[in-house]
Amino acid sequence: MIDLHCHSSASDGSYSPKELINMAEKLNITHLALTDHDTTAGISEFMAQKSIVNRIPGIEISVEVEKGELHIVGLFIDINNKTLQEMEEEVQYYRRKRNEKMIAALSKLVKKNVKIGDLIDNPDSQLGRPHVAKYLLRNNIVTSIQEAFDLYLKDNSSLAFKKQQVSVDRALNVIKNAGGISIIAHPYTLKLENDKLDDVVKEYKKLGLDGLEAYSSHNPFDKKDVFAEIARKNGLIISCGSDFHGANGKVASLGADICSLSDDDILKPIYDIVNNR
Repeated sequence: MIDLHCHSSASDGSYSPKELINMAEKLNITHLALTDHDTTAGISEFMAQKSIVNRIPGIEISVEVEKGELHIVGLFIDINNKTLQEMEEEVQYYRRKRNEKMIAALSKLVKKNVKIGDLIDNPDSQLGRPHVAKYLLRNNIVTSIQEAFDLYLKDNSSLAFKKQQVSVDRALNVIKNAGGISIIAHPYTLKLENDKLDDVVKEYKKLGLDGLEAYSSHNPFDKKDVFAEIARKNGLIISCGSDFHGANGKVASLGADICSLSDDDILKPIYDIVNNR
């Protein structure tokens, strides 16, 4: 079993990198990639653990698009790469500014002074909308995490403030510069018809895109093999990831059985690229 997309408490996941590895061992996951949002802060802890699990250093970069939501996962990245570090610092600066606005709006909604410590337990964590959703649930403002997103946190809602995003070409160049493999995460969230997604994939491949996360907990069952075929047709690798966030997430368990391909079918093309760079 493999999982090439998950999140830790270094971003908006609920488990530490070490806890994710322990969980992966119990689930017999052989390969696990840590891909936190716009940060590699958890990678050192992740890679330092002694484990039978093959660990892959990664990142998930938020990318600016006109329609839908685009995230690009970078696998096998060098976290000490200067270009990558500069992008992380820039994005994190603007994320902190966004969080200030979000906390101010939340304080107004609940009519009390909310502090960041009220939202996250770990000071090293990165505040995200899932933390705000859990706060609203704990304080009986909503009856479920989904309701929190539907009423307050989806795009253009009162607590939804746009975070800093980078251009497609910059994201792809940063990942390549850091020695990584670039993969469009959960392509269903782009909200494109199959022919339009095919066009986008062709365009991004020219910019350096390596793969498509055809098998994701976000992708509807009837779309997964379709996305895999789009990847094959365009000469891209196929990836598989749960996008596990733990208690902060709305989808899938770690290592969720969502891939109709064998582990070797996923891993061999990926390692062929890695070993030839």
